[in-house]
Amino acid sequence: MGKYRLALLCDFDGTVTKGDVGHRIYTQFGDERWEEINKRWRRGEISSKECLIGEYDLIDADEDEVRDFVMQMEIDTGFADLVDTCRRNDIPIAIVSDGFDFYIRAILEKYGFSDISALCNKMWFNDRKVELAFPFYEHGCGKCGNCKTLHVKRLRDEDRKVIYVGDGLSDKFASRASDVIFAKDELMEYLESNGIEYNRFSSLSEVNNWMTDLLAGNVEISNSQPAYNCETQKKIKKLKMKKIKKAMDDGRYIIYYDWSEK
Repeated sequence: MGKYRLALLCDFDGTVTKGDVGHRIYTQFGDERWEEINKRWRRGEISSKECLIGEYDLIDADEDEVRDFVMQMEIDTGFADLVDTCRRNDIPIAIVSDGFDFYIRAILEKYGFSDISALCNKMWFNDRKVELAFPFYEHGCGKCGNCKTLHVKRLRDEDRKVIYVGDGLSDKFASRASDVIFAKDELMEYLESNGIEYNRFSSLSEVNNWMTDLLAGNVEISNSQPAYNCETQKKIKKLKMKKIKKAMDDGRYIIYYDWSEK
């Protein structure tokens, strides 16, 4: 694995997937009122948690309808190679998303990545309405439904160099707390406007190529500390990412990573 102890955190909507799945769900099954709710979030008037609750409250669909819709979504073709590189080199890789487990897990399973850890919000159905939960919200500063910076910090506390890959404004705090940033779209615009160094990507194949060069010793990671610390006074539980080996019925096994308390 080279001289670095690495970990890779990857956003889901618009990064792993081709397009924002969560956005497509509430625009497909909700109504136009989502636009004003989203504008309020972008103006900083409400948190992303409040924004998501408002947008998903507009949905009128049952679980099967939404699942069928979600299963049409595609992922970046470079994701498989990136996952393979991490697995072969014993590098923890996880999804960090302000989206929801319902569609993230469905899409990961569709493409054979059910063992990938997904640190995200939770969603389930109650007839034709959705119920939402935000298990990481209380650990953060109140701006995000899922405090992605929390997940970066936990890995950095284990003396790992964290590589962060994202595309949206929900990635801005976590990316700034990471050692290496890969960005596109709105995240890229935010980082450029704030003078923050990053690597531009359009496909996860480019991230994988960089990872391969890093592992071969052809790329260096700066030793400078991240410029951003999440503004929170709350005590964070010490967790570690645990490697788990699971036997399959045919004699094979899979290795995946999950969080556990120290």
